[in-house]
Amino acid sequence: MIAAGQGIGRAIALAFRDEGAEVLGATLHPEKLEGVVPAVRLDARDKGALQALIGGMAHLDVLVNAQGVVPVGGVLEATDEAWEEAFRLNAQSVFWAMQAALPKMAAQGGGSIINIASVAAFKAVPQRFVYSATKAAVVAMTRAAALEFAPQGVRVNAICPGTVDTPSLRERAGGEEGLKAFAERQLLKRLGRPEEIAALAVYLASDEGAFATGGAFVVDGGMSL
Repeated sequence: MIAAGQGIGRAIALAFRDEGAEVLGATLHPEKLEGVVPAVRLDARDKGALQALIGGMAHLDVLVNAQGVVPVGGVLEATDEAWEEAFRLNAQSVFWAMQAALPKMAAQGGGSIINIASVAAFKAVPQRFVYSATKAAVVAMTRAAALEFAPQGVRVNAICPGTVDTPSLRERAGGEEGLKAFAERQLLKRLGRPEEIAALAVYLASDEGAFATGGAFVVDGGMSL
């Protein structure tokens, strides 16, 4: 579980734990998971550390990539630095993690990879030019990997949330008025809860979700309609 320290990643780690899974959370702040699930410190932008962690596991049934940063700005405000930083964390680290996990899962005879993308991969969102590009890349990588590794029994799916109530969102919102504005973007006029995204991740990792691969599952409160 990459980026399990807070928000959607943490909710998924807790949901898997509650289902009886053996969970390892990887995060920049493992202290946030103390007493919750076993955790290790990991900077997902470090290819060597990321691939060493995954490659060193004796067995891996499920990999969840929940890492991400949300650059704010349109196409004219985007900088090379913001582009490179966002792609390294949001997309390149997902590529590195899958590259390490897929051969291991194939050798085991199966596995499930779940990548957290965004509805912004499909719907234009104001001031999210770079972010949208990174999440579209995650969806494309998900589909390509699913196609390649289906014969080996490995399933790869993406979850594409709308606006979810996380610490990251609250920081960007800057207060209650900002949160209300974010909530208004959804057809249901509320923010999503991390636990609602986690429930879908559990399904995709489970035997009940065994027919799902290559999917980009939109959970956005109707934002994309």
